[in-house]
Amino acid sequence: MTSEQLEAARSERMRLDGRGTLTLENARTWIEETGLCLFLPKRQFSTSIAPSFVEAVTGKRDTNPDRKATALAEELLVRLEADGVAVRLNLLGLPGEAPDFVVASWVLPYVYALRGDRDWRRSPQLTGSRQVSQLAIEAYKLLETGDTTIPKLTRALGREVTEGAVLRAITELWQQLRIIPVVSAPNHAPQWQLLRTRFQKAIAEGASTSQVTAISVLASIYLQAVIAASMEDVELFLAPLTARSKVREVLRGLVATRQVHTIPLGHAPHFYVAGTLPEFTVAPAIYASVSLPASAFFMRSNEHDEELPEPAAAKSTSPAPAIAKKPAEVHAPRAAAARKPAASGKSATSRPHFSRPAAHSRDRKPAQSSSKNHPVRRASTASGNGHGSKSIARPATRPANGTSGSRSTKSSSPAWSRNSNGSKIVAKSSAGSRKPALAVAAKSGGGKRHSFAARPKQGTKKRG
Repeated sequence: MTSEQLEAARSERMRLDGRGTLTLENARTWIEETGLCLFLPKRQFSTSIAPSFVEAVTGKRDTNPDRKATALAEELLVRLEADGVAVRLNLLGLPGEAPDFVVASWVLPYVYALRGDRDWRRSPQLTGSRQVSQLAIEAYKLLETGDTTIPKLTRALGREVTEGAVLRAITELWQQLRIIPVVSAPNHAPQWQLLRTRFQKAIAEGASTSQVTAISVLASIYLQAVIAASMEDVELFLAPLTARSKVREVLRGLVATRQVHTIPLGHAPHFYVAGTLPEFTVAPAIYASVSLPASAFFMRSNEHDEELPEPAAAKSTSPAPAIAKKPAEVHAPRAAAARKPAASGKSATSRPHFSRPAAHSRDRKPAQSSSKNHPVRRASTASGNGHGSKSIARPATRPANGTSGSRSTKSSSPAWSRNSNGSKIVAKSSAGSRKPALAVAAKSGGGKRHSFAARPKQGTKKRG
């Protein structure tokens, strides 16, 4: 939403688009929708936005309306008061019989909650927050007996009392919403009567309404009347009813509870009631750089277009990366030949080939005795002890580094063989075994001797 769209929506809502409210039905609809408005445009509201009854009748914005426009608005207001739709108010406290605000009858309880006396049955007092002058108390006592005019009140109060003093006393009571003027016809003197005579139900409802609720309702009514407004506009419009600090706190509370939303517009964010913002057509946005002219932008774009084919040409001339590494192909057969065991059933092509040999690792943990998980592979090889015993060999875990043969490990279940004389001996797995083997030999005399035979090595002695 732009400022121009907001001004157009305000002009339509406040009847400032040239149509006006020249009929009674249009005036009734407008005052019920607006709720609270000024009667005449005021000077203090020139910097802000505030609906005005006279401007809505004439259909144009005019800070100094002529007498004809004021007379037409006065005639419609008199008819609305006779129907009980609108009420004249004096919230600014200026002496006189001319109103400064016009309020709808359904909004009157919220206005009374801020400006009226909670104990509305009690007479005005000389002390307290609602104190009035002694002359105002005497005038209120006379109005309790019946409706009267200013000249009649002046004569009833005594010869020493002037008409201006009576007018100031009436203004005090009118400002506190104790009395209201009733105009029977345009250009006639108003009859003053007590507010509770005609709007007792509205007074009782306003006396039981909290100030926070009243400020919330009035702020929402004002925002709906002007579409959207800043914080300062809301405070300035409701300043005749309550303190501006209270209006600020209540409006922030409405924003926190998401009953009122904000929209960035101008120098300050504007507030609007949720769901009341009219739909606006989105204007096409044109983005341009402030520090760069349009001609330079198009020149730079042409330069970039000319530079586009260069990376493609450079890419075509660059050599293609090799898919497979040659060292892996060279060392693959060697690694497979070194890792192939003597009794392996798998072919060399079924084993995975790697570009480099595996890291040196030694399985120092002896194999478990269970043969279910790890089947034993046996191969018949010629041992170096000369007895022709069987030995168990496992495939090497790494290829030989330039040496012949592979390192074998100890089997989980040793293989036993019988000698020519019928005794049992333990077959050594290989000449290079590092762990001792248990050997049992039987003598011809029938006695048995258990001894531990170590690996044959030069310079070592046998135990036992």
